[in-house]
Amino acid sequence: MNLFKSVFLLFVCLFAGNIEYSFATIITGKVTGPNSEPLPFANVYIKGTSNGTTTNIDGKYKLDVPPGPCELVFRYIGYRMRTEPLLVAQNPILIDIQLVPENYTLLEVNIKAEDDDPAYSIIRKSIAKRKFYLNQVDEFSCNVYIKGLQKLTSIPDKFMGVDVDLSEFVDSTTGIVYLSESVSKYHFKKPDVVKEEMISSKVSGSNRSFSFNQASDMDFNFYENIIAITGLSERGFVSPVASNALFYYKYRLDGSFLENGHWVNRIEVIPKRKNDPVFAGYIFIQDSTWRIHSTDLFLTKDAQLQFVDTLKVNQVFIPISSEDDIWKIGSVTFRFVFSAFGFAGNGNYVGVFSGYEVTPGFKKKFFKGNVMKINEDANKRDTTYWELIRPIPLTPEELTDYTKRDSMQVIKEAKPYLDSLDRLSNKFKPGNLIRGYSYENKFRKTEFSFSSLLENVQFNTVEGLNIGIGINYVKRYENRSSYETDFNIRYGFSNTKVCADGGIQYNWNVKKFAFVKMEGGDDLVQFNENAPISPIINSGYSLFGEKNYMKLFRKQYGKVAARIEPVNGIRLNGAIEFSHRKAVLNTTDYTFIDYSNQTYTSNNPLDPVNDTRFFENNSALKIAVSARFRIKQTYIDRPDMNYIIGSKFPDLSVSYNKGINKIFGSDVNYDKIEMSIDDKISLGMVGKFQYHLSYGKFLNNKNLYFMDFAHFNGNQTFLSGFEQKRFDLLPYYNYSTSDEYFQLFTEHEFGGFILNKIPLLRKLKLNEIAGFRYLRVPGDNDHFETSFGFEKLRVFRADFVLSFDNNGKTHTGFVFGIKGLIGR
Repeated sequence: MNLFKSVFLLFVCLFAGNIEYSFATIITGKVTGPNSEPLPFANVYIKGTSNGTTTNIDGKYKLDVPPGPCELVFRYIGYRMRTEPLLVAQNPILIDIQLVPENYTLLEVNIKAEDDDPAYSIIRKSIAKRKFYLNQVDEFSCNVYIKGLQKLTSIPDKFMGVDVDLSEFVDSTTGIVYLSESVSKYHFKKPDVVKEEMISSKVSGSNRSFSFNQASDMDFNFYENIIAITGLSERGFVSPVASNALFYYKYRLDGSFLENGHWVNRIEVIPKRKNDPVFAGYIFIQDSTWRIHSTDLFLTKDAQLQFVDTLKVNQVFIPISSEDDIWKIGSVTFRFVFSAFGFAGNGNYVGVFSGYEVTPGFKKKFFKGNVMKINEDANKRDTTYWELIRPIPLTPEELTDYTKRDSMQVIKEAKPYLDSLDRLSNKFKPGNLIRGYSYENKFRKTEFSFSSLLENVQFNTVEGLNIGIGINYVKRYENRSSYETDFNIRYGFSNTKVCADGGIQYNWNVKKFAFVKMEGGDDLVQFNENAPISPIINSGYSLFGEKNYMKLFRKQYGKVAARIEPVNGIRLNGAIEFSHRKAVLNTTDYTFIDYSNQTYTSNNPLDPVNDTRFFENNSALKIAVSARFRIKQTYIDRPDMNYIIGSKFPDLSVSYNKGINKIFGSDVNYDKIEMSIDDKISLGMVGKFQYHLSYGKFLNNKNLYFMDFAHFNGNQTFLSGFEQKRFDLLPYYNYSTSDEYFQLFTEHEFGGFILNKIPLLRKLKLNEIAGFRYLRVPGDNDHFETSFGFEKLRVFRADFVLSFDNNGKTHTGFVFGIKGLIGR
């Protein structure tokens, strides 16, 4: 089968729906207003079908129409709909259309005495029909074309002290940083199950990449009470026709117009309170049916948007059934403006939904975990294919970007160009002392990196001043596998000892998250293998506060670990380790500031006063296996990776650790099992709630040493990384146990629900977070923590924490940090 036939058949499958014909005629043209101004994103479709398109930003459109008589419908929000009867032959047709602004008429409407505006009566009727339209269609399939464009209009010279150079990614003339198109088959089944297959994808300047366009992101359903927009708000936004919309909105009837025998009401949507998470703009409601006809809505910073300043949402609904009783989205357009950290830009995404099939009759198990699958050959389509299938003509700016970037791609993938980039990026700068240094060979896909000065120069009371270096090497392959090696070495000037370790890891299947790793060395490590305090923070507290929180022992070891997700939702981990463990003592009491009422504690976590070797030298052969079960896990299946979305069900995990006695002289003999459950629950306007609870028990503790105990992630500093499973006011080793234990971590993100109601403070756009944590070990001294804090941009955070125990002892403190960075 030749390429033309393949493309043609694919085109028929995607856009012809149930219409059977042998040829299609291309109709092109321009849609303008009364002054010949282009009308961008106007809706154009064949009456009686869902076969349609939209105009581009210049008002131009392209539509494939089967031969024969038909009526072409032109719609633009705020303008009078126009229908053009056609007798289509096989020759291309040019039809330019001029639309006129709609003449709005204020009709007589029966309203209640307490209503100020007739819009309220219309909205109440629309709200009453909300559930009907929400549940009207049990399932459907359709074709979706999406085009996305993003620009940077302002770029700072420096970001956090680092020079910013985006010339490789941003067009210097247009500012375009991302231009992409995609064609997908989109499937939906109640209540909220989706599956999307991306058939073709085009990314400007990279024929190896795959588009990030996603139909489900474009399918805003205002019949839902809350419109969730991932990344822009934790709480979501209230629909203008939500069941409780009258609490959030005021309405004004701006007028009505007659369309196909039905009056359509143009209603202005006005937030009652400036800073509520609500829309503004206009919603169009069809009289008598009370369905949404179209939307022209927007969100601003006042609605507590994160990262985006303004988001505009335009939707046009079209009838998809012969009786005109079922309407679905025909087109949707997002336009946004953003600014953050000196960067500013804008963009737009337009989606064309066509070829609806209301009762596709999905087979059993059609909907599996992959909510989206991008075909391996999706990015292999040539220019001819896109010229045939693209329903929205490219603008001159977009065409120029494709031409320029695609022609540059061959050059950019060539060795001389990649080498020139390497010469620039590999230059050593003074800032590399703080950030670390990387040497990359883009052509060979290799990279060497060296640790930063902050990591290389540290202090602890066992080693004293220690200076070292960490080296990492990564090699990536075309089949997306990779391997990396790392080596770390340091010298302690007080204990006059060298520590060194290293490892090699092979990532052999990225889609199954599979790797195998071998590592080993002779190193000083913390008794809690989770390393609850980072060496950098411990250095600061030791030198400036005379507090040496980090407790160490020497470990000479070899270890093999592996991970794989053989089945979607089931992730397995395993490791085996053999080690010699030795107790070590403090060798220095040096500090920058010598406090008269403060002194270093011993390196013995159980006896802070007496610095003695509290365990004998020993050997340990240990195995650890764990499994995490995530029921009905959803993910995006990309050719280069699987992107995990999550599950509506809690995560269940179980782990087993075994200390094996007498083999290779191993001295340990214990068995420990732990079970845990994690979940995140969306509570709509109130925010999100997450929890983790775990129970562990040593089934056998005949012979184990302190480093084999169950330890808990405590904190005795004012810095935190705010990991979910942590305690902010718990001593590092006071609760360590070789018996059973129970942990509970809860946290609720209000997403501005409280501060949004307080003038001035709401301008800060802070996310309020409340937490509760609990730890129980044998005895009567349970540990409780409660906290309340604020978060900015999901990065910076500060909490006030109160802790107490069964004996009535309380402690309070403030902790600050950068999530996931400071504290570990």
